[in-house]
Amino acid sequence: MTFSSIPLLSSIPLLDRVPDLGLLHQRVSSDTIQKENASCSDLKGRNVLVTGGTSGIGAAIALSFAKRGANLHIAGRNADAASQLLSKAKSLCLESWPGYNDQVLQFHSFDASLISDNKRFANEMRILFEEKGGLDFLVMTQGGIGNGQRKETSEGHEWLLALHDFSRYIVAATLLPILKLARRGVVIDVLSAGVWNKFDDENLELVGKSPDFYHVASRDGPIHDIMALEFNQRCPEVIYNHLYPGPTQTDLTSTNNTGFIIKYGFAATTRIIGQSAERFAEIAYNVATKWEASRGERPGDASNNATDEDCRTWGASGEKVKVREYPSRAEVRAKIWKWLETATGVTIA
Repeated sequence: MTFSSIPLLSSIPLLDRVPDLGLLHQRVSSDTIQKENASCSDLKGRNVLVTGGTSGIGAAIALSFAKRGANLHIAGRNADAASQLLSKAKSLCLESWPGYNDQVLQFHSFDASLISDNKRFANEMRILFEEKGGLDFLVMTQGGIGNGQRKETSEGHEWLLALHDFSRYIVAATLLPILKLARRGVVIDVLSAGVWNKFDDENLELVGKSPDFYHVASRDGPIHDIMALEFNQRCPEVIYNHLYPGPTQTDLTSTNNTGFIIKYGFAATTRIIGQSAERFAEIAYNVATKWEASRGERPGDASNNATDEDCRTWGASGEKVKVREYPSRAEVRAKIWKWLETATGVTIA
């Protein structure tokens, strides 16, 4: 089923451009997910870092890993919310594993909108997890939603560009060495789908344009598709996944000053055709642990390299999705990657 198959929504021109990327949730039962991941349900001793993990989708994913016994590290700016979340995580773990007291639960503060603080944070995490023997799962959910009001960081960048693109690139690129130390390091990058084929790669800072929902999504979705392609090709020892959240029920619009249309329109859409953050968290867990069976593959095998036809991009129900034609082009990928390196000053060794 696609958006255009729903009479009420098919009259909206923008939605005709959106392919079936799992944005209309195909119900995946908890029983099915548990059956697929039965061998991976015990994550005791495994390390997971969730950026943007104090609220919304990030918090739900953090709890999904914590209840399976994983050592949980969450990063963000809200220490009070983090304290409450970690307390809940401990309770969930003890419900699953009575008497297990070796779980590590820790909050790390950082401002994801600043290149300088992303570098500080990522380097601290690299040192921390090197001492712990590696990072098994990196889940990145930090972000916001375009509301049409331009906001720049103290470093002079469009705020959501810094939060979505620079932050996640810096964190992932810096932590690649300690992801390689794990059994098979996995990255889950949760961000909107690259549903628009052509995006304005000459004006990524959106100068002279409104940073509204359309412009932000049409820019950032393809960038993260490209990041998935490039990270997987450049570092095949680590599994980098771009997972589209679709209309997931969170407090995102109520906490991001999005304006009347987006705030209530998005809320209504998620209520009608969306899924809960908890259900999406199980799908994120499912995608993250599906690679467990392949951890014995020799790193660098051609079969592990990402191609235009075999990219680790996933819809909101965990179904595989192909990257659109324009961001798949070699010259576009090279251009965006070079831009990320130049803008952040971070390269992959």
